[in-house]
This record gives sequence, C-alpha cells and structure tokens, in this order.
Amino acid sequence: MLSKSFLYFGLVTLMALSALAQAPAGDIARARELSASGVAPNSAVARAENDAADLMDEIVLRRTLYGLITVESISEEETKQMLEAAERRVERRKARMAQVRHMVDEGLLARVALRNLEEEIREHETTLDLARSRAALLDGIAAMARLEIETAQIEETQPEMLPVSEKFVGAGRFSRDHLRKVVLAFEKEFGAPLPVSANGDTAFHRAMGFDHSGRVDVAVTPDQPEGVWLRRFLEAENIPYHAFRSFVPGAATGAHIHIGPPSLRRRVAD
Repeated sequence: MLSKSFLYFGLVTLMALSALAQAPAGDIARARELSASGVAPNSAVARAENDAADLMDEIVLRRTLYGLITVESISEEETKQMLEAAERRVERRKARMAQVRHMVDEGLLARVALRNLEEEIREHETTLDLARSRAALLDGIAAMARLEIETAQIEETQPEMLPVSEKFVGAGRFSRDHLRKVVLAFEKEFGAPLPVSANGDTAFHRAMGFDHSGRVDVAVTPDQPEGVWLRRFLEAENIPYHAFRSFVPGAATGAHIHIGPPSLRRRVAD
C-alpha cells in the first residue's frame, strides 16, 4: 500500500505541473496576438506551441515513468502515451539541433549552442531508454497475465492432472542457428510468426532476478496445438526447453515455453 507521504507528494506534484501547464496557453495566446498585429513573427507562435507541447509531454512522463502511477496500475494506453511522449521530446531536440546547426554554419550562433543541445538530446535519449525498458517490463507482465488466463481455461477442459512444468535437457545448447530453424519451421507449419515474448535478456527478466541471455520465451501454452508441436520439434532437434503450464514461484509468472538452458540467477552484486 502507498504511504500517505507518497500520495501527498504525488498530489502536490500533479497540482504544480497542472499550474505550469496553464502558463504556455497564455504564452501562445499572446504570441498569436502579437503575430496577428505584425509585432512578432509567425515563428514565435510555433515556438510557443512547441514549448507547450513539450511541457505536456513532460507531465505525461512524470505521471507514468517517474512513479506517480505504479507498475501495478498503469494501463496499456498510458504505457503507449509514455513511450510516445519520450519519443517526441527526443525528436523536438533533434529538429532544433538541425536549425541551430544551420545558424552556427551561417555564423549567427556560437558553436557552444550545439554542445548544449547535444547534452539535452543525450538526456532525453536516456529518458526514452528508461521508458522503453519499463514498457518492456509491462508488456512481459501483460503477456504472462494473458497466458495465465488461457492456461486456466485449458485446465477447466482437461480433468486429468498434468505437471505444472516439464523440462527437456536435450544437448544442453541453444544458438542463433537453432532459433532460426525453429522460427522457419513454425512459420511453415502454422503460417504465422513464432510468438516470441522475450528474446535474450530483458528488463522483465532482470526485475525477476534472471539472466535470460541466449534464451527465448515463446508465448504459447504447452498443451495448445502450437505448444504441442513446438515441444515435439524441439525434442526432435535435441534443443533444451522448459515448458510451464502455469505460475511457478520464482521461476515463471504464467504459461509459456522457455527455449534454451535454464536462465541463470543474477548475482546480488548485479
């Protein structure tokens, strides 16, 4: 449960950001008035509108990326808004960089203006990377939740008791060539791409304490037609896998087929 102090901080922050968001609206109105009267150029209106849009994107990021919405409560639509806001803030700086570079080349601005913008771009690209990592974590949680529902539905129609998970050791190795072979065979069999939910290490697996490098998770339940076919194919090719039918504490949040050797536990120092 969130503490009262955290909720109070979140409320105060949102109130402050809302107040800030109202200021650019006034700036835009004044810029339009001055532009209409010929006192200011049309570019002043564009700059005011750009600044207002950038501030609104900052508000979105503070609400979604920086913790005012928890991982448990953020929606898919809010995740999409978070990514788009972070991407727009990077693109605005890059567009501004092109303008400033032209002015520097023309001798209208000092070259230090470029260095300042380069630093801004790096900062916003870092924010975009954080947004993408969080989106990947949320996608993983959502995918596993959907698979848990599918698994429950399958178990309702199958009265026989099946093990929660099954492991095939095979040759103990899994490479890119193996993955390519699996992908092509699956597409040929089902006329659809292999539903890979995680390829290599991800933010989701890091959050769970696993090193998933060189492993692949496939979003199919082991007993649906695609899952049965995939397990048989992996066994025929001597490729190791671990098939999960449901949630397994400390190992899987839902049904899926893990291809490759078991993931390694990360060291505490990591």
